[in-house]
Amino acid sequence: MSVKKGVKKIKILCFDQATRITGYSVFEDNKLIAYGTLKANPNEKNYIERLKEMNEMIVDLIEKAKPDYVVIEEIQYQNNQLTYKQLSQLQGIIMAYLFKIDIGFTIIEPSAWKAFCNIKGKKRDEQKTNTIKFVKAKFGIDVSEDEADAISIGIWAINYIKGRN
Repeated sequence: MSVKKGVKKIKILCFDQATRITGYSVFEDNKLIAYGTLKANPNEKNYIERLKEMNEMIVDLIEKAKPDYVVIEEIQYQNNQLTYKQLSQLQGIIMAYLFKIDIGFTIIEPSAWKAFCNIKGKKRDEQKTNTIKFVKAKFGIDVSEDEADAISIGIWAINYIKGRN
């Protein structure tokens, strides 16, 4: 699915999705217009219930934001099979909803947006810190690591979509 041709101002919704905390950003006409996090109940131990809750929050955000295009971060295996499975299930849920409402989307590898934004660091924590610093330098805002990732994904997305239109 692709961006509809001839759209002058495009609204892009970007996700750094997880079953506990999902970061998001919204860009319109190449400008950051919203960002935040969606948080599942931290006391909920049953991941199926967290998936359901996160799905409802993501669907609600999509309906409110009315994006023209969505960018989802690709999942990555980090030595935990259960987490990998849960993240893949959440990604599938998001994709199914986007198919249903006919909104184009892209799944971006973390290494691609990090390279584009010049995020350095050998370890995950160092990359998270550098992403927060990148967003602070670019927008002058203090954000969580989930928001920083979603905003940085949006920076990549703006360029990606420009190249396709």
